[in-house]
Formats: sequence, C-alpha cells, structure tokens
Amino acid sequence: MRFDTRPKINRRSFIRTTGLASLLTLSRELQAFSASATDPARLRLMEFDVSYTTHVMKLPKEAKDVNIWIPVPPSDAAQEITKFSIGSPIPYEMKHGQRFGTKMVHAKTGRLDEPFAVEVRYHVKRERAGIQEATLTEEERREYLKLTKKVRMTPDVEAFGRQAIGGATDPYEIGQRVFEAIRETLYYDKTIPGCGTGDTQWIMTYRKGKCDDYHALMMAVLIANGVPVRWEQGFPLPFPEGGNVSTGALEGDCTGSHCWLSFYAPSHGWVPVDVSEADKGLPNSEFFFGHLPPNRFQVSVGRSVTLAPPQGGDPLSTFAFAYAEADGIPLIYLANYENEIRYEVTRVEMDGP
Repeated sequence: MRFDTRPKINRRSFIRTTGLASLLTLSRELQAFSASATDPARLRLMEFDVSYTTHVMKLPKEAKDVNIWIPVPPSDAAQEITKFSIGSPIPYEMKHGQRFGTKMVHAKTGRLDEPFAVEVRYHVKRERAGIQEATLTEEERREYLKLTKKVRMTPDVEAFGRQAIGGATDPYEIGQRVFEAIRETLYYDKTIPGCGTGDTQWIMTYRKGKCDDYHALMMAVLIANGVPVRWEQGFPLPFPEGGNVSTGALEGDCTGSHCWLSFYAPSHGWVPVDVSEADKGLPNSEFFFGHLPPNRFQVSVGRSVTLAPPQGGDPLSTFAFAYAEADGIPLIYLANYENEIRYEVTRVEMDGP
C-alpha cells in the first residue's frame, strides 16, 4: 500500500527539500497570506442579506415538465434565518429532504418559451460556532455512518487512516489525529476546478485537493472507524477587513460553494471541523477544529442527495446550488439555467481591537 511504504516526511519538510517551483510559490503565498489575514477566532458574529436567484434562459424544444429545486438554509444553533421570501412566476412549494430534512423550494411548470427567474431572499445571522451537545438515536447513528460512491474506503485510504489514528479509540481523539494527518498529507490546490473531486482514491493518489476533497477523506476515515459524520454544505463570505461591511456575489456553480463537517463524539457532542480552511495558512489554524467562524452560511446536510420530490437524474453529490430538470433529464448549467447569489453584509462583530 503506497501510503505505508513512502518515507515519512511532513509537508513543510517536503516543500523545503524539493525543487518543485509551484510548491515553493504556494508556500510563499501562504506565508504572506498568513501574515496579513484576520485571526478567524476574533470574528464573533456576522449578519447579511442574501438573494439566491435561478435564471432559466432557454429550455429544450421538447420540454414539457420543468422542475427546479433551490436549497433553503435552516435556522439552527449557529445561524438564524429571517425575512424569508420567494418571488416566482411559476407555482412552487416548500419541501423537506427525506434523509436529513434539508429544506428546499420546489418550483414546477410546463413548457415556457420566455426566460424566467425564481428568487429566494433571506437574512442570515451567523454566530461563531462551537461544539454542540447532542445525543444520537440508533437510527440517526446509522444514517451518519454511511459512505457514498465517491466517499469510499480503498486500501490506500485504509492505510492512511490506520497510520493517522494509531492506537486512539476515543472518537474525539480520533477526529483530532485525522485532522492533523490530513493537514500534513494534502496540499490545498486552488487551481483545481470547482470544489474538488470528492473522490477519496483520487485524493490519496494525488495528495492535493479543495474543500470537497479534504472533507471527503476525513469523512471516509472517521466513518470507517465508527465515528458518525454530518456533511454540511454552504457558502463562504470573505473575512471582513477591519470589521467593515461589504457587498458581493458568489459563483453560481461549485466554485462558489464551501463544505465542512461535524463528527459525533459521545463525550462532547457534534464537533465542527473545517480542515481545508485550516490548511490555507490562516493564523490560529487550530481554531478550525471544534469551531467555525461566522463568515459562512449552511444550506444543506449530507452527500448523495435525493431531492423532494425525487429528481429523475442520479442523486446529487451535494446540494448547494439549484438543480433543474426537464422531463426527468438534467438541464445544462449555463446553457439552460444559471444561479446568481448575491449578499450584503449588514453587521460585523469582532473580539479585541
């Protein structure tokens, strides 16, 4: 197994001892970013207005039955959603996913020859998140111990997990060890399209990735060792410079989304983790084990997502972006429809000067 036979060398030593210019450049970029970046632990609260619009530009000529699903963020311990409204020229209904209860707008129409748009608006109050006490039922435990087609165990992933965990048996300690091992093993590669492949074998082969890759690997290893994992999908906002408010737009495809996860340790509860953010060179990177800053908002939970009512196509890998079909066949993003996500920050609270 490749992981066991390679020399044990951490990523910092690797950068110092290799002649790969791209990795040296990446190291310098991370150091410069770290020196000027906001400490994520100082950010206590953010509030912002969101406009999430799906534009349908052109339907296939034969289209008779058009369905659109748009994720809706939940109110929970970390975020409060208010001022919710929907603007739509076609009929719609509110639905909930069967597995994890994800809220969504389901809009449906017959053939339309003119472009149209469905807009969902809401206000987000997001606070710094920490560990949440919880007790899982057996049914919930089974649900959060499922792998997927891409988040899978292979000999390489199994070897990585075994080496990372060592003799640890407590779920909280297992989570800590895997968190650190992934940071030492992977490189955050911003040139990868979208948010990554999310395929654990690809990740172990190339030892790099984005948020989807980092958290897919952590999810696979934890679940394989009996630790329940909750995949959380949402959107990131820039860290506010000096606490200033701002406006902006997020990419309407996977490039603009972000994921993180929480794992369940009976002695603690749900422990939030963002290992890809912890590997970007931010100051106080250990903060991202057990905490999340509020410059984000969650819209869905889970991978391999079946919508409500069920879509005609395959389960979605994740559900951050509106998904559309005509007659049970997925519409083509940018050719048939496009997502536009805009935000306006209205309040920022930070600790310290």
